[in-house]
Amino acid sequence: MAPPGSLLACCLLALTSRPLVARTTSGRPHIVFIVADDLGWNDVSFHGADQIPTPNMDALAFNGVILNSHYAQPSCTPSRAALMTGRYPIRLGMQGLPLLAAEPRGLPEGQILPGYLQELGYSTHAVGKWHLGFYKKSLTPTQRGFHSHFGYWAGFVSYYDYILQDTYPDGPYSGFDLRRNYSLAWDRVGRYATDVFTEEAEAVIGAHDPSTPLFLYLAHLAVHAGNRGKFLEAPQEAVDAFRHIADPNRRTYAAMVSKLDESVGRVVAALQSRRMLEDSIIVLLSDNGAPTIGTYPTWGSNFPLRGLKETLWEGGVRVPALVWSPLLYQTPRVSSQLMHISDWLPTLLAAAGGPPPPADIDGVNQWDALVYNLPSRRNSVLVNIDERERTAAFRFGNYKMVVGSARNGEYDGYFGASGRDSASPPYNASAVVQSSAGQAIDELFKTLYRAAASPSEISFLRSAASLQCRPSGAGVPCRPAQTRESCLYDVELDPCETNNLAPEQPATVRALRHFMIQHRKHLVPQANLPPDSSAADPAKFGNVWTSWGDAEPV
Repeated sequence: MAPPGSLLACCLLALTSRPLVARTTSGRPHIVFIVADDLGWNDVSFHGADQIPTPNMDALAFNGVILNSHYAQPSCTPSRAALMTGRYPIRLGMQGLPLLAAEPRGLPEGQILPGYLQELGYSTHAVGKWHLGFYKKSLTPTQRGFHSHFGYWAGFVSYYDYILQDTYPDGPYSGFDLRRNYSLAWDRVGRYATDVFTEEAEAVIGAHDPSTPLFLYLAHLAVHAGNRGKFLEAPQEAVDAFRHIADPNRRTYAAMVSKLDESVGRVVAALQSRRMLEDSIIVLLSDNGAPTIGTYPTWGSNFPLRGLKETLWEGGVRVPALVWSPLLYQTPRVSSQLMHISDWLPTLLAAAGGPPPPADIDGVNQWDALVYNLPSRRNSVLVNIDERERTAAFRFGNYKMVVGSARNGEYDGYFGASGRDSASPPYNASAVVQSSAGQAIDELFKTLYRAAASPSEISFLRSAASLQCRPSGAGVPCRPAQTRESCLYDVELDPCETNNLAPEQPATVRALRHFMIQHRKHLVPQANLPPDSSAADPAKFGNVWTSWGDAEPV
């Protein structure tokens, strides 16, 4: 018989290493899914940059799983379509440009993520951005599986007035776009959007019965650019905290990121205050890379990755992502498990104990791989096929092939601040521990006989999460906009896509092209339609964007 001390040690080990079972009445975990808009790879400090500290996101990352090989689509609507349906956008006709406010289309009919979760007894709430169609009421969030929605229907708004100005061939059209379900939320005008959406998320958590599983989809406006003339907006006190950044645009952008980070901390703290954190899964990711330059620039940074939003280079589609939950084993860790944004639908349904989704989806159930640190159930990702622009990208194993180039190669280079210069303050791991999220996690872990990540562990994990690239100018270049040739990279060894392997590995190029052709057979032609600016004109509806395709717009 083992001595009493050994039995105690074994019991403590079991408590600290075994995932918990959710204590909602149904045994299903709460799910909080946070989407940042256009957040760059290098704009979270858990990836190694010092310029913009993100202590709350870092607290989740360094006590959870950093997903360092997570792919999304190159722009907003396609990523959200893949998330909600579990399908590649090419199967939906959603692989092209994002939805315009005056465009008469939306996400095709069919069951989507909140609807599946409703069937499992979840209370489903959306806060923030929709961007999957609203020209008819049937396309809006509460008609697609959410019990409530507070936010905006189109692609973006300005941060204080909630006006979207879309410009079409016949001129600009401007209208208000902020609602609580179908009631206009004029009372929020003048309040900063990131704070407003955070307060709504806190209110949803505060009013929720913890015995019922919650699905909270918090899709922030931050850090997307606003309307022309005021791309970047943040409270002045937040801007003043970044005087070490000389560029005024980058400084304001940093303040926007810091407000987003503050939001994450407040949401985690709200969950802990209701004793819901112990039963929660929190996912945080960006919908695509940052648009450092372009039509709606943010001065965000995807350094050291190549490319921007709208491109198929790693900087456009390999996004900052993490998952945190007491249900996960072997945390914290940095994961190279291959994932795609479409995987979250089957993964979260599995975590919720639901039946498998339809067999024809493209997403892969990664729950066991995440919980037990097993190999990814994926060995490939169709990044995208755009049959109109004649661009495509496909990853198989370590290899990634890129065909064609967006915007005639204008975004094919390397952009954005490194965040590692001497002007930036040194990284403060203690600030991660002391952040709102860090304190909430520490408080929870003490009740579970677990220890939150220490500053020394944080430093080690941060180093592991930082990508290393070849020296500038090394390797064989590939410029598909000029040569029209396919580019091939080993993105495990060369994540910055500097060394084109296509000339020396033609067989690998042929194999990846074959896989891409097989996917091409399932492509639904793009459903993008010309904007109907006359019918959608907000001036006809009190200067409000509304469901203009209905006989009685809401």
